[in-house]
Amino acid sequence: MKPAGADRSASPAENIDAILRLEKEEEQDLAAYHRLFHWIGWFVGTTRFIVLQFAIVAAWMAFNVWLPHRAIDEYPFPLLALILALEAVVLTSCVLIRQGTIDRSLERRDHLELQINLLAEREATRSLRILQRIAKRLDCDDDDDCAPDELARETSVDEIARDLRAREKGKPEATDSDRFAKRPR
Repeated sequence: MKPAGADRSASPAENIDAILRLEKEEEQDLAAYHRLFHWIGWFVGTTRFIVLQFAIVAAWMAFNVWLPHRAIDEYPFPLLALILALEAVVLTSCVLIRQGTIDRSLERRDHLELQINLLAEREATRSLRILQRIAKRLDCDDDDDCAPDELARETSVDEIARDLRAREKGKPEATDSDRFAKRPR
């Protein structure tokens, strides 16, 4: 047996703090220009940006229409069109850079979640095996709603992945009982 406190589980608050700390470290690992593009990509998706964009375009047009002797871009505003087109290209790139960063972060998070789920499944399987041994010693019968030892068998990630690929390709599906029957004890 392990000494008390050797297998101490983190509280939910500690887990949240750890995740926030990892995300903050990932953000700090980005180069300064990458953080700038990330911020721009975020800002473009806000209502403040829309209002600011509208105000700048309206001011540009008003200045060039109402002050014709000082106009730098006469109607139909070709310089404004050029600036807005260039802005669209740059902002699209910033949004795509931000999206790529978010995608990589989500992939890492999904991988972590998969690892946690596999560990939880292994612990649940181990617990079920222990409960089955206890029930057997106490001479308690299991319910007849599932095959004996079906839930207490290890889950094969390779087998699930192959089954998923087969289903995606449209091949006939293996039933759960077929999969459980193939699992080693």
